[in-house]
Amino acid sequence: MATIGTFSPTKAGGYEGTIATLMTSRKVRFVPNDKKKTEASPDFFVKSGRCDIGVAWNETSEPQDDSEPMDYISVKLDGPEMNKPINAALFDREDGADLVWSRPKAQ
Repeated sequence: MATIGTFSPTKAGGYEGTIATLMTSRKVRFVPNDKKKTEASPDFFVKSGRCDIGVAWNETSEPQDDSEPMDYISVKLDGPEMNKPINAALFDREDGADLVWSRPKAQ
């Protein structure tokens, strides 16, 4: 997995930070969706400036062997300049959160 972003929590319950890769560096905000219409609606909208670049949902991992379940945010980023959406995960750490991405394994 590769870290492609670092974020800090906001007072509004979201996150703000930067996504940086070889091709881009953008300031990004995770804005809480305070008007969810259904349980399946995203928990966050992912924005850069005034543009919507993705959505995200609160998730909990399934326990593996003796490990505890882990809370994280499942993220889907998409835009017209992308060939296909990017799936990532935002993991809290002691002083912020990291956005990580991994390439899907070939079948």
